[in-house]
Amino acid sequence: MKSQQVLRCIRTGLPLDTPLSSSQSTTTDKSEDIVWSWGAQVGPTPRPMADAFNNRAVTQVVCSESHTLFLTDLGEVWGRGDNKWGQLGLGHLRSVPAASQAEMFAGKYIIEIACGIDFSLALDDSRNVYSWGRGKDGRLGNESDHNQCTPLPIPRLMSERIIHIACGASHALCVSSSGKVFSWGASSFGRLGRKVANAKAAGVPTEVALDDKISLIAAGSVTSFAYSATSATLWGWGSNQKGQLGIAGLVDYNVPQKITSMQGKVIEEIVASGTNTLIRTARPAGVYSLSSTYIDAFGHRQTKPQLTDWSKQPNRLPVDSVVQIACSPRSFMALTRAGKVWGWGDNTYEQLGCNSSKPMDVPIPIQSIEGKNVYRVACSRDDTIAVLGVIRNALGEPYKPLIGQQTLADVMFCFAEGQHAQAVLYGHKIIVALRCASFARAYFKDYSSGHLSPTDNVIGERHEQQEKIIDKVEIAGEDKEVTCRVLHGFMTYLYTDSLDIGSLDTAELVALMRLASRYNLPRLALMADRKKTVVFSPSTFTTDLAKGVNNPLYSDVCFIIPTLTPVVITEEEKEKEKEKEKEVAVADESVAGSTLVFASKVILATRSTYFAALFLGAGKEMRKPGEPEDIIRFDEEGIDCATLCIFLEFIYTGKLVGEAETKGDGSFTPDAAISLLSVANLYHFEALRDKCESTVQKAVDVESAAFVWASAKMAGATRLENFCLDYIATYWPDICKSEAFCMLPETDQHYLASLCTPEPIKKV
Repeated sequence: MKSQQVLRCIRTGLPLDTPLSSSQSTTTDKSEDIVWSWGAQVGPTPRPMADAFNNRAVTQVVCSESHTLFLTDLGEVWGRGDNKWGQLGLGHLRSVPAASQAEMFAGKYIIEIACGIDFSLALDDSRNVYSWGRGKDGRLGNESDHNQCTPLPIPRLMSERIIHIACGASHALCVSSSGKVFSWGASSFGRLGRKVANAKAAGVPTEVALDDKISLIAAGSVTSFAYSATSATLWGWGSNQKGQLGIAGLVDYNVPQKITSMQGKVIEEIVASGTNTLIRTARPAGVYSLSSTYIDAFGHRQTKPQLTDWSKQPNRLPVDSVVQIACSPRSFMALTRAGKVWGWGDNTYEQLGCNSSKPMDVPIPIQSIEGKNVYRVACSRDDTIAVLGVIRNALGEPYKPLIGQQTLADVMFCFAEGQHAQAVLYGHKIIVALRCASFARAYFKDYSSGHLSPTDNVIGERHEQQEKIIDKVEIAGEDKEVTCRVLHGFMTYLYTDSLDIGSLDTAELVALMRLASRYNLPRLALMADRKKTVVFSPSTFTTDLAKGVNNPLYSDVCFIIPTLTPVVITEEEKEKEKEKEKEVAVADESVAGSTLVFASKVILATRSTYFAALFLGAGKEMRKPGEPEDIIRFDEEGIDCATLCIFLEFIYTGKLVGEAETKGDGSFTPDAAISLLSVANLYHFEALRDKCESTVQKAVDVESAAFVWASAKMAGATRLENFCLDYIATYWPDICKSEAFCMLPETDQHYLASLCTPEPIKKV
């Protein structure tokens, strides 16, 4: 993982979910608000914040004791909370309850933010560091104690190419691309990692003497950390009076010390706050705390000065699937790949969202936020904040490796003769056509009739690559300023809905803006033009992909579901089915009378390891002998067309909206969840299976428990099956009289009775 993706700064630039409809939406989906919170301010039940962020996607959240900053996908900084010292960067000292944009950054693209007590930092794409807020102890790095409510660049760092920033309570760190660490601010407890001659010298960013190339940094209240990926070494300095550095000797260290307990581990993320430090490792996969603060039986805050491996604690945290961590001075949070949030620590203000103020010594899943598609989590002292969206379902990021690659590619984009040296990028017609209607109309004939065949006038030649025909298409047009990097940026947007502005210079951004305008992509044009103050419609990424669900126009693979019972259909419906069957070139008479459901190989393979193996060659043994590669035949019971379409919709868009089998807020109904369990288990789609099981568990009652148990057993849903067994054992006297139990086969009835009925007392 790239270093830019750590320290609570994963800037994917991906969109939030938008309503699923046949046309592109231009309004925000209020049922899926951007940012939610719970704890001291709103109670244990997560509630959406009233902050709109001008329909931007929030990509980073950082919290201090009294203020919170937000970073959007367009590089904007927003802030809310106390502003007594100007720490929100709004140009005034008035506190604001709802997030307001720091207009002082107009014309700049911010890529990372950080905040401490009463001050804040930001890093832009030109690698300049800005500071604002309270100036006491030199924490603004400008050789002064003066406060400032306007973000200004730190002069001392303008000659360095900074890649990361971090804030402690009243000190700050940054690291350069060459691996140098700089520190400034309050120098007590040795937190700067260097000797300080006087207070003025403390306020000047100065290099910390480290005989290592650093890639990651973090700062607690009075501690500092630096990690070298080169040597796999973690360094720490500052206060260790409560063991918060994870090293021997409960004293302060004013020079960097090796933390030997983490030596050799590949660290991906470090977060620190107060005396708490949390570390996420890739090899071996793990989540560790160097020390942890907890509340004892007498209500006193205590610190445990020892390394804790949270994978080995009771109620085991699934560390192999954790993708992000966060901590405050009182609590810890971990986010899994499936979008689940785990929390532990102090719960005085119910910041763990569990309807109890009892502290938790071990990680627990936060049920109240389950099913909300969380993709970022952050902690303040007494509150927890979650950013929602489909990003945690990774709809855009998995497509990034496909850009320019030949994997399942069927089109090759290149420059016309006479321009720059031939720049070539391989692509996928279905994804490009779904994302850009102008491209589809311009480069594919019979677009309106349902065929994505290249038009004759743009085919230069056809190349045979690994038994696949690759169409060569000229895309650059008349704009001679379009370079390979511009074309790559254009394709990156189509595939991921993101844009790395920092990778393009001004001329390339202008060329990209023109290219976006030519192909009617206003969102991309706006990103490239950096017009920060214009409110534009939300992203259409999910709605674009949703158009491909069961649509022959955007398909190259077909699911065949046998019709088990006669269905009365109209003549018009018969004609439509005949047209669908013509789209499938299969020499098999059994297709007639079956239901056909259409999909895209590249989307299925990108979102599912099962389909990746099936389509990319490793899973040929998974096919029946003689079955064509563009056919997937169903023989399993209980899977019909409606169920499969819901499954495909979840794969394509990451959620369910507008289906009869779902609720108005896009969540499953229990009936739909039960029917989806089989297909989710069949194709090893764990995210969907977990969501189905959680939905069904909440709906289990005395009348349905026996039926749900039988369904879970048939679908191979072990977790739900065990849950039902526990429920049946608890309410056995009532469940054994239920209609669902009476309809079970006798063998199942006897099995449940043997588990739940106490053995008769033997008479002496």
